[in-house]
Amino acid sequence: MVDLRSKIHGAGATQAVNLVVMAFHDRFASDAEGAVTAHYLDARVHPGDRRAPGQTSLALVSKKGARSTTGFANSARYTPLQLASIEQAAADNVTDLTDASGKVIGRAFGVRADLLINSGDVVVNTKTLAPTELSVGEDADGRDIRAQITDSVAAARRARDAARALVSESAGDALARR
Repeated sequence: MVDLRSKIHGAGATQAVNLVVMAFHDRFASDAEGAVTAHYLDARVHPGDRRAPGQTSLALVSKKGARSTTGFANSARYTPLQLASIEQAAADNVTDLTDASGKVIGRAFGVRADLLINSGDVVVNTKTLAPTELSVGEDADGRDIRAQITDSVAAARRARDAARALVSESAGDALARR
Protein backbone atom coordinates (compact mmCIF):
# COMPACT_ATOMS: atom_id res chain seq x y z
CA MET A 1 0.00 0.00 0.00
CA VAL A 2 1.30 3.46 -0.85
CA ASP A 3 2.80 5.37 2.08
CA LEU A 4 1.34 8.88 2.20
CA ARG A 5 2.38 9.89 5.70
CA SER A 6 3.03 13.58 6.15
CA LYS A 7 6.44 12.91 7.71
CA ILE A 8 7.52 11.57 4.31
CA HIS A 9 5.64 13.85 1.90
CA GLY A 10 4.91 16.91 4.04
CA ALA A 11 1.68 18.49 5.15
CA GLY A 12 -1.24 17.79 2.86
CA ALA A 13 0.21 14.48 1.65
CA THR A 14 -3.28 13.09 1.10
CA GLN A 15 -4.67 16.18 -0.62
CA ALA A 16 -4.89 16.79 -4.37
CA VAL A 17 -3.33 13.42 -5.18
CA ASN A 18 -3.08 12.52 -8.87
CA LEU A 19 -4.70 9.13 -9.28
CA VAL A 20 -5.37 6.35 -11.74
CA VAL A 21 -8.74 4.76 -10.96
CA MET A 22 -9.22 1.41 -12.69
CA ALA A 23 -12.74 0.07 -13.13
CA PHE A 24 -12.70 -3.52 -14.36
CA HIS A 25 -15.88 -4.80 -16.01
CA ASP A 26 -16.09 -7.87 -13.75
CA ARG A 27 -15.70 -6.07 -10.40
CA PHE A 28 -19.18 -5.13 -9.25
CA ALA A 29 -22.01 -6.28 -7.04
CA SER A 30 -25.68 -6.32 -7.99
CA ASP A 31 -28.97 -6.83 -6.24
CA ALA A 32 -31.53 -9.59 -6.90
CA GLU A 33 -32.97 -7.63 -9.84
CA GLY A 34 -29.52 -7.25 -11.44
CA ALA A 35 -29.07 -3.55 -10.67
CA VAL A 36 -25.46 -2.65 -9.88
CA THR A 37 -25.14 -1.70 -6.21
CA ALA A 38 -21.35 -1.32 -5.96
CA HIS A 39 -18.21 -1.11 -8.05
CA TYR A 40 -14.89 -2.38 -6.71
CA LEU A 41 -12.35 0.13 -8.01
CA ASP A 42 -8.59 -0.22 -7.97
CA ALA A 43 -7.17 3.26 -7.33
CA ARG A 44 -3.44 3.96 -7.51
CA VAL A 45 -1.29 7.04 -7.11
CA HIS A 46 -0.34 8.10 -10.65
CA PRO A 47 3.34 7.27 -11.33
CA GLY A 48 3.85 10.91 -12.36
CA ASP A 49 2.57 12.28 -9.04
CA ARG A 50 5.15 13.91 -6.75
CA ARG A 51 4.44 11.25 -4.10
CA ALA A 52 5.12 8.26 -6.39
CA PRO A 53 8.95 8.17 -6.57
CA GLY A 54 10.34 5.69 -4.07
CA GLN A 55 6.99 4.00 -3.41
CA THR A 56 7.16 0.20 -3.61
CA SER A 57 3.38 0.12 -4.06
CA LEU A 58 1.12 2.77 -5.56
CA ALA A 59 -2.14 1.01 -4.58
CA LEU A 60 -4.41 2.83 -2.15
CA VAL A 61 -5.69 -0.51 -0.83
CA SER A 62 -3.22 -3.26 -0.04
CA LYS A 63 -3.54 -6.48 -1.97
CA LYS A 64 -5.69 -8.95 -0.10
CA GLY A 65 -5.94 -12.70 -0.32
CA ALA A 66 -8.94 -14.97 -0.42
CA ARG A 67 -10.29 -13.33 2.74
CA SER A 68 -10.54 -9.94 1.05
CA THR A 69 -13.62 -8.04 2.10
CA THR A 70 -14.23 -7.01 -1.53
CA GLY A 71 -13.07 -10.24 -3.14
CA PHE A 72 -10.80 -8.27 -5.48
CA ALA A 73 -7.13 -7.45 -5.00
CA ASN A 74 -6.33 -3.77 -4.33
CA SER A 75 -9.98 -2.71 -4.65
CA ALA A 76 -12.34 -0.69 -2.48
CA ARG A 77 -16.11 -0.40 -2.70
CA TYR A 78 -17.64 2.65 -4.44
CA THR A 79 -21.27 3.36 -5.30
CA PRO A 80 -22.47 3.74 -8.90
CA LEU A 81 -22.84 7.50 -8.24
CA GLN A 82 -19.25 7.71 -7.03
CA LEU A 83 -18.02 5.96 -10.19
CA ALA A 84 -20.11 8.38 -12.27
CA SER A 85 -18.42 11.29 -10.44
CA ILE A 86 -15.00 9.82 -11.21
CA GLU A 87 -15.94 9.39 -14.88
CA GLN A 88 -17.18 12.98 -15.05
CA ALA A 89 -14.07 14.42 -13.39
CA ALA A 90 -11.76 12.45 -15.68
CA ALA A 91 -13.53 13.83 -18.78
CA ASP A 92 -11.40 12.65 -21.72
CA ASN A 93 -8.49 11.44 -19.56
CA VAL A 94 -9.69 7.86 -19.91
CA THR A 95 -8.21 4.77 -21.52
CA ASP A 96 -9.39 1.24 -22.10
CA LEU A 97 -7.76 -1.55 -20.13
CA THR A 98 -7.14 -4.64 -22.22
CA ASP A 99 -6.05 -8.18 -21.53
CA ALA A 100 -3.25 -10.01 -23.36
CA SER A 101 -5.56 -10.86 -26.28
CA GLY A 102 -6.59 -7.21 -26.72
CA LYS A 103 -10.08 -7.63 -25.26
CA VAL A 104 -11.29 -4.57 -23.31
CA ILE A 105 -11.68 -5.59 -19.66
CA GLY A 106 -12.16 -2.18 -18.05
CA ARG A 107 -11.31 1.50 -18.12
CA ALA A 108 -8.75 3.69 -16.34
CA PHE A 109 -9.62 7.24 -15.31
CA GLY A 110 -7.16 9.98 -14.46
CA VAL A 111 -8.35 12.28 -11.66
CA ARG A 112 -7.04 14.37 -8.78
CA ALA A 113 -8.67 14.11 -5.37
CA ASP A 114 -8.15 14.11 -1.64
CA LEU A 115 -7.98 10.73 0.09
CA LEU A 116 -9.98 9.42 3.06
CA ILE A 117 -9.92 6.37 5.30
CA ASN A 118 -13.07 4.25 5.00
CA SER A 119 -13.36 0.93 6.86
CA GLY A 120 -9.57 0.70 7.03
CA ASP A 121 -9.07 1.37 3.32
CA VAL A 122 -7.65 4.52 1.76
CA VAL A 123 -10.28 5.71 -0.73
CA VAL A 124 -10.87 8.55 -3.16
CA ASN A 125 -12.93 11.40 -1.73
CA THR A 126 -15.38 11.75 -4.61
CA LYS A 127 -16.51 15.13 -3.29
CA THR A 128 -13.09 16.67 -4.05
CA LEU A 129 -12.59 15.25 -7.55
CA ALA A 130 -10.92 17.37 -10.20
CA PRO A 131 -9.22 16.71 -13.52
CA THR A 132 -5.51 15.90 -13.50
CA GLU A 133 -2.97 16.95 -16.07
CA LEU A 134 -1.26 13.56 -15.81
CA SER A 135 -2.43 11.31 -18.63
CA VAL A 136 -3.59 7.73 -18.20
CA GLY A 137 -2.87 7.09 -21.88
CA GLU A 138 0.25 5.51 -23.30
CA ASP A 139 3.51 7.31 -22.56
CA ALA A 140 6.17 8.31 -25.13
CA ASP A 141 7.54 4.75 -25.05
CA GLY A 142 4.11 3.24 -25.82
CA ARG A 143 3.61 1.76 -22.35
CA ASP A 144 0.04 1.67 -21.05
CA ILE A 145 -0.72 3.08 -17.61
CA ARG A 146 -0.49 -0.32 -15.91
CA ALA A 147 3.02 -0.84 -17.33
CA GLN A 148 3.97 2.66 -16.17
CA ILE A 149 2.77 1.82 -12.66
CA THR A 150 4.62 -1.50 -12.70
CA ASP A 151 7.84 0.15 -13.90
CA SER A 152 7.63 2.88 -11.22
CA VAL A 153 7.14 0.31 -8.46
CA ALA A 154 9.91 -1.94 -9.83
CA ALA A 155 12.37 0.97 -9.89
CA ALA A 156 11.52 1.83 -6.26
CA ARG A 157 11.98 -1.79 -5.20
CA ARG A 158 15.35 -2.02 -6.96
CA ALA A 159 16.48 1.18 -5.24
CA ARG A 160 15.25 -0.11 -1.86
CA ASP A 161 17.03 -3.45 -2.35
CA ALA A 162 20.25 -1.73 -3.43
CA ALA A 163 20.12 0.50 -0.34
CA ARG A 164 19.56 -2.53 1.90
CA ALA A 165 22.46 -4.37 0.27
CA LEU A 166 24.71 -1.37 0.81
CA VAL A 167 23.70 -1.17 4.49
CA SER A 168 24.31 -4.91 4.93
CA GLU A 169 27.66 -4.65 3.20
CA SER A 170 28.66 -1.69 5.39
CA ALA A 171 27.58 -3.55 8.53
CA GLY A 172 29.62 -6.57 7.45
CA ASP A 173 32.66 -4.40 6.81
CA ALA A 174 32.30 -2.82 10.25
CA LEU A 175 32.18 -6.25 11.92
CA ALA A 176 35.22 -7.43 9.97
CA ARG A 177 37.23 -4.43 11.23
CA ARG A 178 36.58 -5.28 14.88
